[in-house]
Amino acid sequence: MPLLKRPAPVIPKRQYHVRIQEPLALKMERYAEFLGSANIDHLIGEALDFVFRKDTDFNAWLAEHPDGSDSAGNKSVRRRTKANSTGAALDAPETERATAGSTI
Repeated sequence: MPLLKRPAPVIPKRQYHVRIQEPLALKMERYAEFLGSANIDHLIGEALDFVFRKDTDFNAWLAEHPDGSDSAGNKSVRRRTKANSTGAALDAPETERATAGSTI
């Protein structure tokens, strides 16, 4: 058994730009304050994880669609390539609901 702890695995992150209604944004910021956290990314990630764990219909749907496609074989999330500030290509998620706006 090692005497020192192994480093925690690094989980890659994606950046999304979304627009949400002002009352919801204020409530989200207040909830982060309630938790004693200034990290909105953590708050949103935990909230989404909670919803995905608890939604039995969604989990059943995931089991039926393990490869990320719908019943017609279409990919549910399209990916597009976009250049970053250095000109290198980045894979960026593109969904119908994602829009330019605040970074969360």
